[in-house]
Amino acid sequence: MLPFDVEDQIQKALQDGKFDNLRGQGKPFTHLGTDALEQLVKEQGFRPHYVELDAEIRAKTEIARQAVRRTYEWVMQARGGGSLDRHAARAQDEWDKALRSFDQRLGEINKLIQTFNLELPEPLRHAQKFLLKREEELKQLGVMAKLG
Repeated sequence: MLPFDVEDQIQKALQDGKFDNLRGQGKPFTHLGTDALEQLVKEQGFRPHYVELDAEIRAKTEIARQAVRRTYEWVMQARGGGSLDRHAARAQDEWDKALRSFDQRLGEINKLIQTFNLELPEPLRHAQKFLLKREEELKQLGVMAKLG
């Protein structure tokens, strides 16, 4: 049973019509399994924080991958035949800068992943994410960290 003051507040809200016109009103509500609860929350316009984190992780990961891939393609084009002229030296500097930026972005994403993993509800713990590693990400993109 709810504490007396909470029950009073609920009753007052009912009398004042605060529960009128809720989405889903009059529809059967059979159980509070994870899926039904998530559906109810979604219908009311709310998303659990871990769902928001997942979307943020995916978006930031894609941005980081695209940025390092674009720089790699530019560097490879700038290097042309592999000459060691001034243009190639600038390309190497840009690549080094891109890798530092990529590492920084991966660090930020990994912090989000750690938070995501901690906030996952027990029934969803199997969906934990692995931390991102530079070498694995570059390999997946078909990019070499060392230009040579």
